[in-house]
Amino acid sequence: MESELLLFEREEGILRCSLNIPHKMNALCPELETPIDDVRRMLRDESIKVIIIRGEGGNFSTGSDIDLLGEKMDPRYLCGIMKKMNAFVHELHEGPWTVITEVDGFAFGGGLGLALCSDITYATERAKFCTGFIKIGAVLDMGASYFLMERIGMVRAKEFALTGNILSSEEALSIGLINKIASHQTISEEVMKVARKIARSSKDALALTKRNLNRARHIDLQTILDLEAHIQPILLLSEEHKEAIKKFFPDKK
Repeated sequence: MESELLLFEREEGILRCSLNIPHKMNALCPELETPIDDVRRMLRDESIKVIIIRGEGGNFSTGSDIDLLGEKMDPRYLCGIMKKMNAFVHELHEGPWTVITEVDGFAFGGGLGLALCSDITYATERAKFCTGFIKIGAVLDMGASYFLMERIGMVRAKEFALTGNILSSEEALSIGLINKIASHQTISEEVMKVARKIARSSKDALALTKRNLNRARHIDLQTILDLEAHIQPILLLSEEHKEAIKKFFPDKK
């Protein structure tokens, strides 16, 4: 279902989702609950292999809507919203799709967590990254504690979170927070190019590769070797594998 706050575009194997609240710098406001539920329903479509998350209006997201904070805050209401957003973040990170985030402008607070829950993160030359929570007497949310540790390690994650420093895209790239910097004029085209490349691959192979990589950081080498040994023969028996071999080796009988 179409929403003015969250725009959807479909292409073969790809779902592109754009936050469209430019007057609030794409803050994660309560009105996003229904559109996010719509996204989660769309993900039941087994043809989707790649999800792109981005923002319209020159910013990715500045995190929580300030109208929910301060003296106006209702803790129970905020907790309910956070649970929904957290479920979405978890689904993106652990689900079978390859998730790409396209970051332009600010990725602050909860918006940073949303940007980092992806498998691949591209940013423009004008992108800025900040946890920001320490400046308002709060802790990291939207999974940012987890994703920062995974991407940049304990030492850098603590410095970034405890100082509230703002990182440029160049600084973010240098410490491994993002994958690539692209011009703000061309980033959408570049993200779609990599999304199309990924979407041409086997859905099962993509999903299981992501799952194995996600698991590998939590288990020992022997366990991951055993997983690979059990999964690989199944994939190599698939019709997708057989067709792929014909394309790679057209002379092979």
